[in-house]
Amino acid sequence: MTHGLTLSVVVVSSGRPKALRRCILALGQLRSAEAEVVVVADEDGLTALWGLPGADRVVVRRQVEPNISAARNVGIAAAAGEIIAFIDDDAVPEPTWAEAVLGGFQDPEVMAVTGPVLGRNGISLQWGSLAVDVEGRDHDFDPNAPVRAGFARKLHGCNMAFRREAFAQVGGFDEAFAFYLDDTDLALRIAQAGLRTAWVPGAVVHHGFQASVRRTAERVPLSLFDIGASSAVYLQKHASFDRHDSALLDLEAAQSSRLLQMVRRRKLDDKKMRSLMESLRDGIAEGRTR
Repeated sequence: MTHGLTLSVVVVSSGRPKALRRCILALGQLRSAEAEVVVVADEDGLTALWGLPGADRVVVRRQVEPNISAARNVGIAAAAGEIIAFIDDDAVPEPTWAEAVLGGFQDPEVMAVTGPVLGRNGISLQWGSLAVDVEGRDHDFDPNAPVRAGFARKLHGCNMAFRREAFAQVGGFDEAFAFYLDDTDLALRIAQAGLRTAWVPGAVVHHGFQASVRRTAERVPLSLFDIGASSAVYLQKHASFDRHDSALLDLEAAQSSRLLQMVRRRKLDDKKMRSLMESLRDGIAEGRTR
């Protein structure tokens, strides 16, 4: 089935060449919709593409620095499609994903879409239909309900797509978000511009939460610096001035509670917990300067 729209899929990858290979193999198995694949990756990631079926047709760009927003902007510039989708390197789409994504844009007023994200077991819902507010907090959201003022439909970073003209209207990804809340910031800017978004239940992605420099494969954090930095940037951009400090204190309390649960489950010790909380506060301090 054709929808008369061209699709580019951008994948950003750093430090996960094996995961990237799996993602690109899965994109090569998409059904019923041709998609250009654009990879923005570090040297190991670009090398990992060698020998893959169709690798000669992948548009590649080198990731100069580990900044997901900057890399996504490079991908946007390199993409040829009218619709530009994003999937993480540790995720794989259902074979019908591209067709479902394009179907979400049959209404010409829809500027961005997102869909369900399943966990490693392929069954449990990792992220469903959510809304996000000006303090970056998630809320359950009826996908068919109108988005209220001060909120935006949450666009899941590993499963989201945009009309190219949306970037022309609101700009690309804010490179002050090196990691975390980059997609949420863009979603809020799209909502503030009055652009329509849509939930596409058939656009399903499986997300593996692979290990990275920020977490282990078991999702135990190795650093909270970027969470702190991006949270500070987000609040300075979107929250009321009198909420900045209290919202950051709420963030510290939430992260402390999360880490304490890991200590109780013996995934962390007290020393590591203290170190992680220090990295969060260091990130907040640095983020305030961006």
